Amino acid sequence: MAGGVYAYARITSPAPSSDGCSPLGGKAELKTTLSSTNITAITEWALPNPGRFPNGITTAPDGSVWFGEQSLPGVAHFFPSNGTLVEYAWPASAQELQGSCQFKSSIWGVALWDGMVWAADGAGNTIIGLNPTNDTFVTLTLPQTDSVPYTLAVGPDGALWFTTLTSPAYLGRISPDLDVSMYPVLNFTTEVPSDLDFVNSTFAYYSGLDPFQPNMSGVFSFDPQQVAGGITATRVGGNVTLYDTTSVSSAEGSVWVVQHYTSNLWGYDVDSHEWVVYPTSTENYTVTTLPYFVRTSGGTVWFNEHYGNKIAELEPAPTATLTEYSESDPPVDSGLAIQNDLTITAVQGGLWITSMTGNYVGFVSGSYKPSFSLSVDGSDNLTVSPGQNASVAFQVTGSWTDTLHVLTSDSETADSVPNLIQIAPNVTSIGPGREQEPLAVELAVSPQIAPGRYTVAVTVSDGLILQTAFVFVTVR
Repeated sequence: MAGGVYAYARITSPAPSSDGCSPLGGKAELKTTLSSTNITAITEWALPNPGRFPNGITTAPDGSVWFGEQSLPGVAHFFPSNGTLVEYAWPASAQELQGSCQFKSSIWGVALWDGMVWAADGAGNTIIGLNPTNDTFVTLTLPQTDSVPYTLAVGPDGALWFTTLTSPAYLGRISPDLDVSMYPVLNFTTEVPSDLDFVNSTFAYYSGLDPFQPNMSGVFSFDPQQVAGGITATRVGGNVTLYDTTSVSSAEGSVWVVQHYTSNLWGYDVDSHEWVVYPTSTENYTVTTLPYFVRTSGGTVWFNEHYGNKIAELEPAPTATLTEYSESDPPVDSGLAIQNDLTITAVQGGLWITSMTGNYVGFVSGSYKPSFSLSVDGSDNLTVSPGQNASVAFQVTGSWTDTLHVLTSDSETADSVPNLIQIAPNVTSIGPGREQEPLAVELAVSPQIAPGRYTVAVTVSDGLILQTAFVFVTVR
């Protein structure tokens, strides 16, 4: 496929009555008020029943929130200040393309652009725009029948860009006059773009996952102004092994990436050209916490752990710490109980999330301060030789009314389960207390370990909140 402008079906119409399968009960628009529940830093607003299967989310300048509702199908506008929810069902022309009652659409990308609310509907091979001032829609049907539009990003060139989940790889662009262009990736044809992040008008990143060779996935950069004949991409960070990279976000000289089938977050420093791996805590009911999307806000890096049913907040500097929040109370203890909190969007002061099967939209407050924290007592950098042992001192500070459980993980493997670095805390739990509690950890480095840089994670958890401090171990 060559790059260029393609024909598409453009349909402008008011939202008609639904086909009877929509939970709006035949209405094209519905206004309700939602009630909320608080779980530590997370406020969750329950959506009406039957389930809306929310997915894809963005925020407006006035603080309101837009997200997709896959069972309408359509989009919803939420006002957190008073709990008001306004839902808009897709026009019948779009609904006719959809499938079952629960998943009548596949909405992963939502964006505000050119005065309208846009959603990428992979099930219908469409990108649909709502004008909320007069409740009319514009439907753009993509030229290839199997394009599967996925995430959306507003570019610095004033256009709306989108990724697609098809191979060979290409990115899409919608101009302000609604011309659709499809740009093939010329040199990484099997690494399907899944997420897109613009740095400026001449530089952008995308995460590319390879459905045929997962270890060929990666993060790539390109010039958005040099795409007329197709995109020539550059692999970021050398030939490190990344698996099914599903999301990318950049900020303050670092690029952050999450991968399917792992229990960690990767960060790349564009100046030093070094990768750092941040393990998550692990779960006994799954081999991966499955981070899905990553977003940055200021110096904070947010990501969700799909299978772990948690939201994670990484503060990489000055000392790297990770806080994980359970999305349910009590925390889930089975993979069957996860709420499928998938898409996220960061704002100043926190993170918005959607829960597909939990049937809620939620906000994680960045100003929330847990009552306890964990830190390294001394340097968080160690240099050891294979076969050598090392001791690390930690401090638990604050107050906690429940017993804290001590967990360990590291960056040796994708599942973050320690293997050739044995991590032995002096206790496995810490009883209720306040102010300060020491925690000693012994590291035993196997003679068989390969030289390199590893990240050791020690976590204390009361079940709902998990606090992690990292130690960076250089093996020579």
